[in-house]
Amino acid sequence: MNRALALAALFALSANSFAQTTFRVTVENLGPQALSPLFFSASDHTFNIFSLDGTASAGIKAIAEGGNTAPMMGIAGAAGGSVSAFGTLPGGPIMMGQSSSSMFTTDETHGYFSFAMMLGQTNDGFLGESVSTSSLFLFSGGQPRGFSMLITGLRAWDAGTEANTQNAADLGFLGGSGNPADSNTAIRIHDSIVPGIGDSWALQPDWDLNTNLARVTVESVPEPATMVGLGIAAAALLKRKRRS
Repeated sequence: MNRALALAALFALSANSFAQTTFRVTVENLGPQALSPLFFSASDHTFNIFSLDGTASAGIKAIAEGGNTAPMMGIAGAAGGSVSAFGTLPGGPIMMGQSSSSMFTTDETHGYFSFAMMLGQTNDGFLGESVSTSSLFLFSGGQPRGFSMLITGLRAWDAGTEANTQNAADLGFLGGSGNPADSNTAIRIHDSIVPGIGDSWALQPDWDLNTNLARVTVESVPEPATMVGLGIAAAALLKRKRRS
């Protein structure tokens, strides 16, 4: 194989590897609140799962109030060509110090990554990012780049779908099922836990704006066939160089 052909093969393999890229998403619980299994999606710029100061969809409401990702999975599935991949991380609640991961495949056309998960011991608190809040994009110059995002209390959201009564009757983790309306229906920064309000505030782990709550990491995973092909091309170039 001459040098020109080897370079061409190397270029072709590189270009093909970026057409569809496999990524691994991992969430780590760093804070005091249990987290529900994370919903994630890879999409184009039109699929926006929530907007700050906007009203929560049925999908965000279900996640923020009970950690139920089924409605959001349905919304993603109905989005057609706007969404290339979506899912829910495996397992149950993610406790402090625990993590959960899953794999997905997407391309640069659908490179926007969004996610949402419940702050498990709240009325309707959640962590998440969308196209409009962060525009987390998984590619740069045609190449996968991924990201690692530390989430603090400054980006803990109140879904605006349920009043923060802090009463056992309204808190799912205590067996409650009440759903008292919130007078402020806008998605906004969560006020954390308010001492003395409700009958169960002391059972709700608190945080402040600077508390580390979670880390979400998305990294590309090289395909085995691609790595072998790149190795062959690189070996051909090295052999050609030694002969010259």
